[in-house]
Amino acid sequence: MSALFACGDVPVLSNLLIMAKSFVASLICVALATPAAAAAPAPLILKPSSKWQVNYAEQQCRLARQFGEGKQTVLLFMDRYGPGGAFQLTIAGKPVKTFADKGEAAIQFGPNEAEQQLQFLNGNLGEQPAMVFASSARIAPLRGAELSQAKDEQGNLDRPVPPISADREQAVKFLRVGKPLRQQVILETGSMGAPFAALDKCITDLMTTWGIDVEKHMALSQSARPTQSPTEWVKSSDYPIAMLSAGQPALVNFRLIIGTDGVPTNCHIQATTRPKEFDNAVCKSVMKRARFSPALDAMGQPVATYYQNRVRFQIP
Repeated sequence: MSALFACGDVPVLSNLLIMAKSFVASLICVALATPAAAAAPAPLILKPSSKWQVNYAEQQCRLARQFGEGKQTVLLFMDRYGPGGAFQLTIAGKPVKTFADKGEAAIQFGPNEAEQQLQFLNGNLGEQPAMVFASSARIAPLRGAELSQAKDEQGNLDRPVPPISADREQAVKFLRVGKPLRQQVILETGSMGAPFAALDKCITDLMTTWGIDVEKHMALSQSARPTQSPTEWVKSSDYPIAMLSAGQPALVNFRLIIGTDGVPTNCHIQATTRPKEFDNAVCKSVMKRARFSPALDAMGQPVATYYQNRVRFQIP
């Protein structure tokens, strides 16, 4: 399977959000008043109609499965771009069609994990409507100590997040998609223990092809840390002029290889939703401005590593 949109997983939860002309710090969601409606219909429960598939690619690993049949077919994609519990979520099919260009969707990996609100963009997968989730997802939102650990000194969610235990992945039985859908959709995934284990194996193999010493990275005493907020790396003036004139938004995932001195040596685009002009703008900007405190191995010695994040170009 392959998707029109392949939006990536990163070891941090922050996005680099750039707004042309009017630069704002956060996405403002406008709640539209709706008239009183009749009781919501019962959830649409869809059983799997294919096996799990793990697709290897040059920059990502994808976990995919089909649910339901005919007009009720739904495709589920989880793209991972590095180790950890985060992934990029895409759900496609007529049952998840929404008329909002963007917004928040209620997602739950049940029965044990808490519901979370994830930002999505409205797109298409071939001829099927798709919800492309703009922020990294996990099977559960960050809570308490996890949230504190993921924040940097400025309070930004900009550090590697703690892993989710195999027991919690094993306990997942379904994925529920709620609002903005009038009829909730429940995908009976079954246990996610084995599928996520296969995805982890794919990522380990992928890191080896990047020239990363996986064994050393399993025992890092310190991950590479940006010396300034990543939101400063890409500025409004970096918005491609032709794309700005066309009113073209974009979501671009990138990966940096970072030397032992904390300076990026290479930039790779892992996934993009739009034309190459955005890819060029991202790599040019981050290579120029991104600097890091280097990663340290178990002995406290600097080691070459990688860093992943995404840039979201948006016209207000």
